[in-house]
Amino acid sequence: MESIGHRLRGLAAAHGSRIALHAARGESVSYGALAADARRVADALARLGVAKGTRVGLLMPNRPDWLRCAFGAWRLGAVLVPINTLFRAPELGDALRHADVAVLITVGRFLRHDYLAMLLEICPTLAEAGPLRAAALPGLRHVVCDGNDLPRGALAWEDFLASGDARTTAWSAAALDAVDGSDDAAIFFTSGSTAAPKGVVHTHASMLHGANNVAERLGLETDDITYGYLPLFFNGGLVGVALAPLSRGGSIVLQEVFDADATLHLLTTYRCTTLFAWPHQADALLRHPAFDRDRLHLRKGPGANTRWAAALFRPDHQAVGAWGMSETGPMAACSRFDDALADRAGAHGRPMPDLDLRIVDPNSGLPLPPEREGEIVVRGPSLMRTYYKSDPRSCFDADGYFHTGDCGRLDARGWLHFVGRLTDVIKTAGVNVAAAEVEATLAQHPNVLVAHVVPVPHPTRGENVAAFVVRRDATCGSDALLAHCRATLASYKVPRHVFFVSAADLPTLGSGKVDRQRLRAAAAALAAADPGDD
Repeated sequence: MESIGHRLRGLAAAHGSRIALHAARGESVSYGALAADARRVADALARLGVAKGTRVGLLMPNRPDWLRCAFGAWRLGAVLVPINTLFRAPELGDALRHADVAVLITVGRFLRHDYLAMLLEICPTLAEAGPLRAAALPGLRHVVCDGNDLPRGALAWEDFLASGDARTTAWSAAALDAVDGSDDAAIFFTSGSTAAPKGVVHTHASMLHGANNVAERLGLETDDITYGYLPLFFNGGLVGVALAPLSRGGSIVLQEVFDADATLHLLTTYRCTTLFAWPHQADALLRHPAFDRDRLHLRKGPGANTRWAAALFRPDHQAVGAWGMSETGPMAACSRFDDALADRAGAHGRPMPDLDLRIVDPNSGLPLPPEREGEIVVRGPSLMRTYYKSDPRSCFDADGYFHTGDCGRLDARGWLHFVGRLTDVIKTAGVNVAAAEVEATLAQHPNVLVAHVVPVPHPTRGENVAAFVVRRDATCGSDALLAHCRATLASYKVPRHVFFVSAADLPTLGSGKVDRQRLRAAAAALAAADPGDD
């Protein structure tokens, strides 16, 4: 089976001089140059001992180097571990440790995040010359970083690239042909429904199948130019925004930080045809005083069933409705670009080619008839292989279906209508947040007796994070709790609302457990009365 490295080699042969990547800073990279750069990264990684199965972490914003490193790692058969750029030190340490990352390629800083300071906190021996050894990160052997004034234990990016030689070049060339589609390609971190983030393992074949499906349903062609802000550390960003357009010989415009003014400039300058956007970004573009739909060329991408699609896309747009998650690689259901607009805007599409999607009773697991709401379960070639360090048999049922924890229904024609989530996962601005993870963080504060985290509706983010907190000391205010959360959690996981209650005020079920449905209703009412930090 074809690997991602083989796919790039074929694309470079077919579209060598065509532009594959445009960066917001003005850099443009052709398919031929991208393949050559990937070979150079592979040679350098081989010099560090990277081989098939080695976990290579990647911590940087959306820029050409991100994809150069990814394709370089895949060329050797290494397993890419994309790291969320919003992670705090504890989350970064957990990700590196859980995924057994041996080589980390990172930028020194991004926005307000000082990654080198985080790494020195987790791994103090990074400040020392010589082999890297850290009890907290037993698998980590090398840190490659851009910039100057690096810790003595880190390898500078330019020195890293220059480290390849004739021997490693020959070795990495041979390694490419030893990589098969069934080999693991990436481990994506997702909150899932438990406190600890899960590592979603995808193979080369599952990612390529997912990319092909996205390209087919969106109608992507060689002359399409895709705006690519959606972070590449997400499966949806890497497979949907990058691999799908590239698989058709199209171009991607990469932006590190969303800014409505700069984004509108990129969309018009590069005449982008395809848009992947989260609701709050679309709203920001529409509210911008310089927004003029007639100056844009957007006509493709997910979002046909959103309230902003008609205002953002061209009147003759081919945008689609879609549903999926990291585990499904990414889209499991999607309408097709040439379906009737009423269908594209009125549902979340049909199951992707070769995917078997069913609605089952969440208690019995038995299939439900059309128009009945139940849990969405999926099986097929674009699904993850397993969760990292989990037995694949524990991730799927006896018939091979993945139980998504999402609620939906199939209509009489087989179109999916997503309803909501059965599990306690909050989806804010397109990102999953595990309620249990935020609850565990709040519980570590000395003045918190107990915390229960639930979603509240938000017009642009979809949902915000809200917390009901029982305090030990009534003088402890929300500012102290939020500061505590910000020190540990990524910004999107920090509660937007904190409601102080007594233990007696918490609604309970007959079993004595907290009634989360009633908490959700109470949170929605309280948030509507006091919008808080929106």
